[in-house]
Amino acid sequence: MKMGFFSEADQWSVDGERINTPEKLRAIRKILEDIGPIIVEHWFYRRSSAADRVVFDDFDDFEKYLNTEPRAGDKIHVWSFAEVCTPNNVLASGKCPDDQGRVPKKGAY
Repeated sequence: MKMGFFSEADQWSVDGERINTPEKLRAIRKILEDIGPIIVEHWFYRRSSAADRVVFDDFDDFEKYLNTEPRAGDKIHVWSFAEVCTPNNVLASGKCPDDQGRVPKKGAY
């Protein structure tokens, strides 16, 4: 992870919660191998911007992201896509219309 600005007022400590512990990385790898994709929410430490959200279906791609994108202090949340994104949790659903506003009643999805 990259170094960046940090404030001593935030009480930096080696005892804090880290995303890259072997246990957490093993759990993430297991979800990716056994269940499917993960959703990653990346919050930026002391930078005024909204979180980035990325979906990964490969552990090596996730690990590369983790080692190159976040800066020290950034917060990373990880969810199992399959466990969170279920038919019961759909906010909205529909098909994309053609230029005449038509959508197929059937289809292979």
